[in-house]
Amino acid sequence: MQIMHYYGLMVIFLAGFCLAEEILELSCSTDAQCLQFERGRCLNATCTCTARDSGQRVDCKPMEQKVTNIIGGHCPCHQDHAECNKKLEQCSCSSGFVPSEDKRRCLAEVVRLDERCEFHRQCQLADKFSSCHLSQNRCLCRSNFESHQGHCLAVLESSCVNDTDCGSCGALLCLPQLKKCGCAVNYVHNRNMTKCITGSDYGDGCDSSTACQLSLGSGGQCQDHRCACRSTHYPRKVPNAIPKEENAVDTNQLERIICEPIVPFGAYCRTNSDCQMHPLMAGESRPLPPTSSMECKWGECRCSAYHSVQDNQCVLESGGSIPTHLWIGLLIPISLILY
Repeated sequence: MQIMHYYGLMVIFLAGFCLAEEILELSCSTDAQCLQFERGRCLNATCTCTARDSGQRVDCKPMEQKVTNIIGGHCPCHQDHAECNKKLEQCSCSSGFVPSEDKRRCLAEVVRLDERCEFHRQCQLADKFSSCHLSQNRCLCRSNFESHQGHCLAVLESSCVNDTDCGSCGALLCLPQLKKCGCAVNYVHNRNMTKCITGSDYGDGCDSSTACQLSLGSGGQCQDHRCACRSTHYPRKVPNAIPKEENAVDTNQLERIICEPIVPFGAYCRTNSDCQMHPLMAGESRPLPPTSSMECKWGECRCSAYHSVQDNQCVLESGGSIPTHLWIGLLIPISLILY
């Protein structure tokens, strides 16, 4: 019994010795003490900084070197459509706006057809069958779709003179400029572009990606004749709230599945929730708890504690060290058991 007591005391002594030794070298105890550095966090009681793109460790630089006209920099905020997060004392784009690639401007998050754009997603949030034409910097309809009254309508191969010529193929109207039949807003063309069809839900059968995208969004794709998400997207369950004029799914269902873009390391964010993903369980339709491998710091999604960057994603560090205070919390109960 005395031997067990001795070992228990030794555990506490060694833990206290390690703690005392680390205190002598401490330069930080919380991440908040490292906010003075660009992309700095407290790791092993030392402020550690990482490169913006690679996530590799670099020498820490004072945050004061970050110019104030950058989204994610210190307040005050001089850009149009930018605001100061007073809690964090940093600039972010106002709701409904996102930063430009150089983070010096705030752009509209949703851009309608024929309006100026810089990213494909700006256009796709307004119409899933549009994209940003980079040479013109305008939102235009994709190939085999035609702009009509603010929407990208699927085009059929059938020629026409008036709307009545398109009834046999299930089309809505004769597109005046192309003189071809076009599908209604909540329909797309089949693989052969011979008739209009409804959208296909996640996991349903399909013969073309357009049918999947009608229900799942621009990230949908027909894989092995089943609707799934592209490698850059993941399936997420969301409330079934769609405007009636764009109703392409069963509104009797309370929820539906869409394909959301995977949040990469360094993505723009306003809050921690912007950096979290809500994937479904494999083979099921129930959502997993939101992933917490990243958190929002200085307007960017960065790896949270005990995570590091691999292939532009934050993964749990293998063999990573545990803070001393956690070791003490584990060792003291062990010593009491031994005692």
